[in-house]
Amino acid sequence: MSKKSIGGHNSADPILNVNLPNDLGQDQSVTGQLLGEEMYFDDKSGMLTMEKLYRDEDGKLAYGIISAIGHARERRAYKIEEKEESCIVTNGTLSLEFSYDELFELLAVALQSEQESVSRQVNEQVRRRLAANE
Repeated sequence: MSKKSIGGHNSADPILNVNLPNDLGQDQSVTGQLLGEEMYFDDKSGMLTMEKLYRDEDGKLAYGIISAIGHARERRAYKIEEKEESCIVTNGTLSLEFSYDELFELLAVALQSEQESVSRQVNEQVRRRLAANE
């Protein structure tokens, strides 16, 4: 990863040149600002997950996620173009267009099916952050 010296959002955050690796499509190159990143570990499965979200110079989002257990890992990357009534998601090989209603419906189904697992992960993440701040 390389950094540019010009400012990003609010002229304070740097513009980065990043390549998001993707095992399920094409790697996604992005020149933009890091909006957020998260890392968490699931004690039960032993899986470490790292996520990063960028906004490129054209306003499109780029999302990368890496999940690893031991030496096995899976890397995924997507670009998301927001439109007025829908968004287009691509992994570099396949592009899908979803209305925002469809995305909310998919999110609700995913949350329902993973509710128990997600709440355990969230509780564990909160516990670790509190422990780190003591």
